[in-house]
Formats: sequence, structure tokens, C-alpha cells
Amino acid sequence: MAVDVLLAVFLLLSGTLAGVLFAVEVAIVPAVGALPGERYVQVHRLLDRRFDPLMPRVNKVALAVCALLVIVAGGLWPRVAIALAGLCIVGVAVVSERWNVRFNRVVDRWDAEAPPEGWQGVRARWAAANRVRTLFALAGFGVAILGAALVWG
Repeated sequence: MAVDVLLAVFLLLSGTLAGVLFAVEVAIVPAVGALPGERYVQVHRLLDRRFDPLMPRVNKVALAVCALLVIVAGGLWPRVAIALAGLCIVGVAVVSERWNVRFNRVVDRWDAEAPPEGWQGVRARWAAANRVRTLFALAGFGVAILGAALVWG
């Protein structure tokens, strides 16, 4: 029973992470990519204030639940699948902290009325890092589904 609840929570959290990053990739990145400099800075700041406090928490709770599942889930292959899902979530965290959050801090220091020369390059690198973390999140969710199927199967 406890394993079932933990699996359901893990699927919810890893699915939320994958879904949010997928939505950012297919909708928000193209939208902000079409904005001129001052509008880009303004919109980027507004979005960051909404995503930054929430998504790292989702990631951390998902990893904590994942660690518990690796300990309590029955069988080798369900544990392997769940551990792989956790490694993908670690990948999301590493890419987020190493690239996306750093780029966010850079954009936060810009004058919105006059972004620095080369600002488009920062935007492009942020988008590329987002694509990588989105792929990690989607892979993690897929492997989490596999792990749950192996436990529940």
C-alpha cells in the first residue's frame, strides 16, 4: 500500500516536471524567442518569478520520493527503472542550476530598456539548455512509468 502511494506521488511529480518543461519548450521558448530585447527581458523576469520557487521544490520532493522507492519497491528491475528515472531528474536539476538559473541571474541584472549587445546569444543558450533538461524530464517520466508498470504489473 505504501509503495503504491509513493509510486503515485512519484508519477505525479515526475509527470508535472516533464509537463511543465515540455510546455515551456513548445510554447514559451518560441514566444519569448520572437520578442524584441526589452520585451524579452520583461517577460523573462515575470516567468522566472513564477517558475523559480516552485519547480526546484517539485524536483527535490520527486527525488526524495524516488530514493524511498528505490529502497522499498519490490524486485530488481522496478528499482533499476525508478533509479534511472531519478538520475534523469538529477539531470534536470544539474542542467537547471548549471545553465538556466545562471542565465536567469544574468538577465535579472540587465537594463530592460537597453539589453546588452549579444543578448540574443544568452537567450539562445538558455533555450538550448532548456531543451536538454526537457529531454531529461521526459525520459525520467517515461522510465518512472515503466518502473510503476513493473511494480504494479
